[in-house]
Amino acid sequence: MEPRENKRARLQPSATVDVLGNDLLVRCASYLDADGLAQLGRTSARFGIPQAGQQRSLANEAARQRFWESVTDEERSRLPKYDDESDVGLLRALEQLRQPLRFDELAGYVFSPQEYPASVTYAGRAIWSTAVSGHVMRGGRHFVEFTINDQHSSYIYLGVVRPVSLTDGIDLEADWEGEVHPVCFSSDWKPAVAEKLRSQRTARWGEDSNVHCCAYHCHDGICYWTDWNTEDDYSDDCSDWQGSEVLEGSGTIGFLLDLDEGTLSVFKDGRCLGAMKEGLGGEYCWFVAAGRLCTISISRGRAPN
Repeated sequence: MEPRENKRARLQPSATVDVLGNDLLVRCASYLDADGLAQLGRTSARFGIPQAGQQRSLANEAARQRFWESVTDEERSRLPKYDDESDVGLLRALEQLRQPLRFDELAGYVFSPQEYPASVTYAGRAIWSTAVSGHVMRGGRHFVEFTINDQHSSYIYLGVVRPVSLTDGIDLEADWEGEVHPVCFSSDWKPAVAEKLRSQRTARWGEDSNVHCCAYHCHDGICYWTDWNTEDDYSDDCSDWQGSEVLEGSGTIGFLLDLDEGTLSVFKDGRCLGAMKEGLGGEYCWFVAAGRLCTISISRGRAPN
């Protein structure tokens, strides 16, 4: 009989893996999702670091193959690859794009986590709170619908905001003064908030757009937007726009964010009202801010032609 130590050594996983070719390893690894491939890349240099003659690590090569085997033309237009982005990171972005939208950050006193995370209910006192989707849009065309069950004349803002945290390092009382609203403040009114939001800027916001938050106000139909650096009151950054209509009570508001054209268009109960804002570029997330009793749901739709 073999000594127990020798038998155990023969069964070591690393020894077994070493005899397998790269093509077979990549094919096996391609069955993992992005998180699984990221973990695989951390297990050993064989999987996580490009070897001699290789452009990519085995984990990244498996992610690249999985991405290109499944991505559609529409999905590819929405996911331009960043220069500093790994293939595993791009695959993770594709997986997130295919997931239903949900509200991932709830900021303020009134919104609270719910069993169905694609819906939030405002059921408190008359102060502003904000809910933000964690899905980051970087390119192409994106369509969303907000379904609103409103009890108080649509004291609701809906739109896009840069992928920033409204809570990390930003105190609800000291900075926000109890009311969280990413479009309705200025560096003159709440300088601490403005500075902390601007400090989260990355190269992925782009250099050509200063539209950091843009929203449709259901109560008056006006477009509100900000660069978080305006010294005057935020009302100087709002404007009427052709096609502007109010939403009184319940209904649906849809948005088409076209990052190829740099426009944000509005749809009311399925009817296109037109382009509300131009000059958008870089990364954005969907958000909603509410100040009265209401329930709001978010869902991804197919971009209209």
